[in-house]
Amino acid sequence: MLFWAVRQLCMPCNYLRIRHGESFLESKAVYDFVIPAVLTLLTAGFTALIGSPLTLFGQQTVFQALSGLLAILIGFYMAALAAVATFHREGIDDKMKGGDATLMVASVIGGEKKPKPLTYRQFISYLFGYASFLSFVIYAFLLVVGSVWPRLVAIAEGFRWWPEIMAIGIGPAVYLLVFFAIWQLFITSLLGIYFLAERIQSLSDPDR
Repeated sequence: MLFWAVRQLCMPCNYLRIRHGESFLESKAVYDFVIPAVLTLLTAGFTALIGSPLTLFGQQTVFQALSGLLAILIGFYMAALAAVATFHREGIDDKMKGGDATLMVASVIGGEKKPKPLTYRQFISYLFGYASFLSFVIYAFLLVVGSVWPRLVAIAEGFRWWPEIMAIGIGPAVYLLVFFAIWQLFITSLLGIYFLAERIQSLSDPDR
């Protein structure tokens, strides 16, 4: 019962399972993983270059800025998702051009998993659903960590190796994870804006 509930709540993450493109470097995976990873490494390198520690803990200004931005983006993603789900336009329920975008789903009969071709509406809905989910997760993480971090530090300072663990372990790991999620959200947002601003306007164009 619990697994079923968790599976439903995390359903927007199915966006990451969508396959589209002939090869890895010419596929959706570039937007989902490659570009965010490169930008995360560049961010970490720039941070180290200017002499700042690779950590987000204790930086209330950063927490407040990111939280404020995410609070705005969450509303945008939800509005975009609602608009796409109810939007009527010729071609929006057609399969995507340039190769099918597919999602592996279990068959009702027998449970065998088969690739399901997605329409433009389904793909864009998954995209903004995942963006909404990811922004909620990042926002909740920043909110919880920002509020309880001082208390955790007060408790952890009693451990002998705490400063070393934070400096070379927990701090950098959380920094990289959060910035990877932020960059992934940024790239996904740009892709969503492309579909809303350009691609969806040319669905009836036979040459596109």
